[in-house]
Amino acid sequence: MKKLRRYGIIMIAMVPLLLFIHGQIQLQTTRYNLQKLSEFTYILRLVESNWVQEVNLDTLVDFAIQGMLKSLDPHSAYLTPEGTEELTIQSKGKYGGLGIQIGIRDGWLTVIAPIEGTPAYRAGIRAGDRIIKIEGVSTKGITLQEAVKKLRGKPGTKVTITIERPGMEEPFDLTITRAIIEIKSVPYYGVLEDDIGYIRLAHFDGGAADEVRKAVDDLRSKGVRKFILDLRSNPGGLLKEAVDVADIFIGKDSLVVAVRGRNPSINRDYKAKQPGSPPWPVVVLVDRGSASASEIVSGAIQDWERGVILGDTTFGKGSVQHIFRVTGDRVLKLTTALYYTPSGRCIHRTDTLRYLLRVPTAKDTFYTLGKRHRPQVGGGGIIPDIVHDTRYVSPIVNRIMRKGLFLTFGARYASEHADLKRGFDISDDVLEEFKSELRAHDVEFADSEFVAHKDEIKLRLKMAIAETKWGNAGRYEVWLKADPWVNEAVEILKASETLDDLFEQASRY
Repeated sequence: MKKLRRYGIIMIAMVPLLLFIHGQIQLQTTRYNLQKLSEFTYILRLVESNWVQEVNLDTLVDFAIQGMLKSLDPHSAYLTPEGTEELTIQSKGKYGGLGIQIGIRDGWLTVIAPIEGTPAYRAGIRAGDRIIKIEGVSTKGITLQEAVKKLRGKPGTKVTITIERPGMEEPFDLTITRAIIEIKSVPYYGVLEDDIGYIRLAHFDGGAADEVRKAVDDLRSKGVRKFILDLRSNPGGLLKEAVDVADIFIGKDSLVVAVRGRNPSINRDYKAKQPGSPPWPVVVLVDRGSASASEIVSGAIQDWERGVILGDTTFGKGSVQHIFRVTGDRVLKLTTALYYTPSGRCIHRTDTLRYLLRVPTAKDTFYTLGKRHRPQVGGGGIIPDIVHDTRYVSPIVNRIMRKGLFLTFGARYASEHADLKRGFDISDDVLEEFKSELRAHDVEFADSEFVAHKDEIKLRLKMAIAETKWGNAGRYEVWLKADPWVNEAVEILKASETLDDLFEQASRY
């Protein structure tokens, strides 16, 4: 009974923390609140005394707290010592796992984006993939913390996940070998044509803004006056880095993002601090895998009319979590606020959050803050100025990637052709050789399917060969020449000497 009284005291003590933040608002101990707390301790007493087996009160109370938080939103959680350790792993920039950013969408574990160069990326995991099973066990209703615990592990070990992908009729299994995941914010940048530069920002890790600024300065020294900032499949990262990256492209004292919650003490405006760049024409590429910090940057550039957004509507992850220490080794991660763009659009998609904050709906209209006063639609995520549907990998390419045969064949081909030069092409004879290797590894396909997707297969093979021969830069050089969104951005920028020209070009789409 002493143990029960102790838990009753603990539950009462935790109520102010769970209901209100930072102790700014006193708990209203109404008769209803006290009655519910009494009901909880009474049920706990009944379970302890009468359940068919002996129970662990620590476990029961932990589950009760977790169940309460699960009813709020996918990102709020009560973390045990193991969970607290996991929370700090990604901030260190290195961990053992698959290399994917995940979230909960409609109750299912969903891939926000794979991290470039990781096992998940090489296996063909794509933004929007739904992970419906881990090691044969359904993920319906799983929490993010539970999923992370199952997916991460010792480098060299394997995990099998079942993927449900838009555009594919049947789910399929992927067995992926875990590895040390090292996050690089800017894996590539370079000059595409004349005065047009390209910067790939893959993640907002610590130092991301410095890397982008270094890339901008280097490209400027090479005559670049127009930029493509690629935020596709960028799942986000640190808020500070997002503000500092936006700072490079918008004017001093311009609002980058507003944080708004129910408790006024949480509200904060983040503004640009640097003098601001010249009005470079900028095209920002986004897709369904662009989330959080990516949405802050693209939303700020769009609202201040400092560039044009091209691609697919972004993921819509714009919630803020604060960490509260409950005991010495346990913490509460609680969603306390949402991100809003400078014009007032809520970044967070409302179907991913369930608590009482007033979130603008898709019917609400907002206007950009520049001279053009362009209308924008709210409701979550960033809707591009030039909209394209995300292109999915074909089924045959998925089957090849699952077996890692692009990389296997590419590595062998590169080693057998030591005199290979940049700009190489792949002959039909090489494709026939590759086709034979696919069949030798039991990849099922009809000749007609191979022919129908010949260009896509050829591109993936060239990328694998170039990566083996010249590293990450080689892969990007091949990919960017074939990327339709990049080519479209280049054509727009070639016709745009000023921002006015850029928006004139965008209005034609």
